[in-house]
Amino acid sequence: MTLWLIEKHGLSRVHMWVDRHYTQIGREIAGVTVMTSPRHPARLTEAAHEAFLALGYTIEDTRADTYGHQFCDGHHSRHEVIQAYARIEDALKLWRSQ
Repeated sequence: MTLWLIEKHGLSRVHMWVDRHYTQIGREIAGVTVMTSPRHPARLTEAAHEAFLALGYTIEDTRADTYGHQFCDGHHSRHEVIQAYARIEDALKLWRSQ
């Protein structure tokens, strides 16, 4: 997701946090927040939210305790970037057409 956001929006780097409730597993998450330096534009968070839904994730925040994940360490080949971008773009096209 981070690689897709960087490519899609022409950014040099992005930090994304995915929150989960302790009871959530698999493709269940509580929320996602995208942060860039020095601020986190809502449009990037909205784009990530939509992309997670397109990839089959369920997003439900029950307001119980959560823990955060930072997924991307930024060390990826150009090939991995292209694969990630294509995967998410394809999922979004399919999801939007339904």
